[in-house]
Amino acid sequence: MTRTTTSLTRRARVLGAGAALLLGVSALAGCSAHPGQAAIVNYTDADGVLQTFTLSEQEVQDATQDLAEYAAAGGEQGPTAAFVVTALADLPAAEQLAAEFDIEVSDADALAELQAQKDIDYSPAAVDTYRYVQIANQVFALEDQDAVSARYQELHGGLSVEASPRYQGGGAWLLQDDTQLQLG
Repeated sequence: MTRTTTSLTRRARVLGAGAALLLGVSALAGCSAHPGQAAIVNYTDADGVLQTFTLSEQEVQDATQDLAEYAAAGGEQGPTAAFVVTALADLPAAEQLAAEFDIEVSDADALAELQAQKDIDYSPAAVDTYRYVQIANQVFALEDQDAVSARYQELHGGLSVEASPRYQGGGAWLLQDDTQLQLG
């Protein structure tokens, strides 16, 4: 899951905070029976096919470190590992919602935004996490929030997430104007 994003404008950061509240409720349960895995996510895609993916602890650590470097370049604090896990686990629902509301955020766009602030080799998980934030920003900006929220809850309800206890809680990502993008 590699996707890139760039630094947030003040308006986007403010929208992101609200979008995260809209999008960020993941039911995370413990998975100590899966060493090296941060989470296992099951969902049904738009074609009705059951999909499963695993987030490794290494992917989460890499993304958290990359995004900490990105944030530090702008004088910000990076996201927590719990935020990264929650965002990546929730990404399939956010992507489907984005598609239904004609929102497009490409991996290339996300990576270009990240590299504009700090030019490093971002991990795919870091790009996906930042892409999730960008999708959330655009979803929150939509006018019919009741319809958007109802559809998101429906999509989110189709996710099954088994996460290590160390990644529970969603965490927050403190952005440049002290706005927190809060999940979970």
